[in-house]
Amino acid sequence: MFFRSCARTLGRLALAVLVVSLGACAKVNDTALGLVSTKVPAYAIINGSLISGEVVLIPDRTGRVLLGSNVALRCAGSMRHTATPSGSVSLTCSDASTTELQYTLLTETRGYGYGSNANGPTSLVFGLPAADARAFLTVPAGKRLALSAATGTLELQ
Repeated sequence: MFFRSCARTLGRLALAVLVVSLGACAKVNDTALGLVSTKVPAYAIINGSLISGEVVLIPDRTGRVLLGSNVALRCAGSMRHTATPSGSVSLTCSDASTTELQYTLLTETRGYGYGSNANGPTSLVFGLPAADARAFLTVPAGKRLALSAATGTLELQ
């Protein structure tokens, strides 16, 4: 009886140690991936608005998209590679709209993508300087995309 109780206690203790160890491994993995991830600037035109932010590219072929920290419309989401030079992005915006984009990589840290939602076409470009990003963004009818001489950023006019 005593041995069964000890064996059961040791089994529970071993299970607890295993769970804690796996949790610690996951935390170490997340921290390590964070250390080797790459942040690049991003621009997007979503719901007729130009928003900027960043894309965080993670070596496990995924990433995070964070757009619009200083504007009314904010969007965030995830990306994953579906093939060597391409992948998909899922975004949810602060106005409750969602967007799915398909992107193509130009290099390991540069790319562009297109999609649409209920409000029209959407586009995203990441890792490129503002002057080069203009070529990949879908501008709404009647508007133009200009490079600000003062700040070097893009403006939708």
